[in-house]
Amino acid sequence: MNPFINAARIAWKPQDLRTPWEWCEDHVIVDKTSPLPGKWRSANSPWVKEVMEIRLDRRVRICCVKCSAQSSKTQTVLNLLMYDIVEDSGPTMYVMANKEDAADFVDDRFLPTLMNCKPAAELLRGQKGLGFKFKNGMPLYFVGAGSMAKLQGKPMKRLMLDEVRNYPDGALETVLKRVRAFGDLSQIFMISTPDKKGDTMDRSFLDGDQRTFHFPCPMCAHMQQLRMAQLKWDTNEETKPEGRYNFDRLALTIRYECEQCGHQIKDTPAERKMICRAGRFIRMNPNAPVHHVSFTWNALLPWWVSWRSIAEEFLNARAAARNQDLNSLKTFINETLGESWEDSLGVIEDFGFLEARKDAYDYGEGFAEAHRRLMAADKQEKGGEHYWWVVREFAAFGKSRLIAHGRASTLAELEELRVKYQVAKGDAVIDSGYEAQQVYRFCISTGWRAFKGDQVDFYLVQKQDPRNSEKVVTVRQMYRKTQAMVYNPDTKRRIGPIPLYTFAGAPTTDLLMEFMSGLVGEWTIPHGVDREYLKQMTGERREQKEDGRGAIHYFWKRVGANHYLDCERMIMIAAIVSKTIAPPRPVV
Repeated sequence: MNPFINAARIAWKPQDLRTPWEWCEDHVIVDKTSPLPGKWRSANSPWVKEVMEIRLDRRVRICCVKCSAQSSKTQTVLNLLMYDIVEDSGPTMYVMANKEDAADFVDDRFLPTLMNCKPAAELLRGQKGLGFKFKNGMPLYFVGAGSMAKLQGKPMKRLMLDEVRNYPDGALETVLKRVRAFGDLSQIFMISTPDKKGDTMDRSFLDGDQRTFHFPCPMCAHMQQLRMAQLKWDTNEETKPEGRYNFDRLALTIRYECEQCGHQIKDTPAERKMICRAGRFIRMNPNAPVHHVSFTWNALLPWWVSWRSIAEEFLNARAAARNQDLNSLKTFINETLGESWEDSLGVIEDFGFLEARKDAYDYGEGFAEAHRRLMAADKQEKGGEHYWWVVREFAAFGKSRLIAHGRASTLAELEELRVKYQVAKGDAVIDSGYEAQQVYRFCISTGWRAFKGDQVDFYLVQKQDPRNSEKVVTVRQMYRKTQAMVYNPDTKRRIGPIPLYTFAGAPTTDLLMEFMSGLVGEWTIPHGVDREYLKQMTGERREQKEDGRGAIHYFWKRVGANHYLDCERMIMIAAIVSKTIAPPRPVV
């Protein structure tokens, strides 16, 4: 055909009036890297239909998608590229974190999709490196965000920004300037798994209309967000024998509970398909400017992702976090929940998070299923010798109640309180950080145990390998049992050794905060809890710092009186030592 006639034919071709997702159902073939290869069907991932329809809304200049990994994110971008090439051509740049990623994406995903999309393949004129030219005059460039020269080149009508969280500093601000020449005709499409609270991706999502996926309960029709908090499973001797999860048994109990009526949705492909096909996006920020649209969803939504895999990932990540490895938990928050990372264990400024831990009982009132009471005392010298103390009662699987707390003036009074609240001798512990020898002698005479906090992240302890009784392995542990020598105060002679338990302060506080924030167990306080107790339980703040390699480290900073917090920390370790609660999984 005469090239001029062909050019005119392309230019005068009327635009297809179907939505982009309807067009893609006829023309896009999903490559073999997908779990669902073959002809693209919107029924497999119906939540992306609205995202793709945004391409036709000429009022929208920014579309930000913050979502979980492996949830049709990249395929949605490929679909839009094919549609743009054929139906809405214009200078387009696709930006990835670096040039190597861009090259791999072109070879592994873009070219196979392009060659299998007949109307787009017919328009291809040529390729030079990572740049493509099409017969309708459209240039398409794939670049890495690390190349400032590439980001500062020709003006673009459309930007496709993939995995923005991995861009070098300043790259996003630079590339956004490329669309200025096209003004209101331009469109920026940002899609990424999130990273940290307050970063560029998080701010862009918050500035948009925050379209969040909701679905109706099949029983009561209540529209609700798909939240991790409503994914439930049973914790008992069947699912967690000897303190370790049996995930095969746990899987049989996994269900999603309606937040309104409690209806239980089973973890099956059919029920998960029901959720993703019946749901829709609801604007959580309806006052956002019309030109700025944002979407979010998590890994509970794609029906091919089992909820068992999510629960298992969460429990393993939480176990690693207790041993000061936060990378797995951050990855879970970012890539599975599709949420921006923040230090969720940090204590808030007020007592609000503790309100949820109040239960309908009074001080001194235990419960029938309880099997152990633990008591801890924190010795103080400022303002004269005195002791802050706490008694907590435990039932199975981390269920506990605050029974009593207060301030004693003498060690003798402490012992009277232990007897009054029926705490066994070996279940009462006391801090030996001050006047250690006096505390040790008190422990010898009464049966109390000596505890001491330590500024370490963990201890290396040798233990028998549970998988091989003949093998000894070195594991990381939150506490260590040693010995302390006790001396006669008058003669300075040795009386003898006593057990001394030292514990890692920050990891113990992290674990306690998991209970206090409701992440695990059923840690409760009386409905009429004393304000001084609340004040001291929030006497520390968890802060973060970043080292030269970008790794995040956390530490607890004292901001007020924290004596009851010290007591509850010791009770947490005493509960682990006495096997009242299951210890965090050791890291070999």
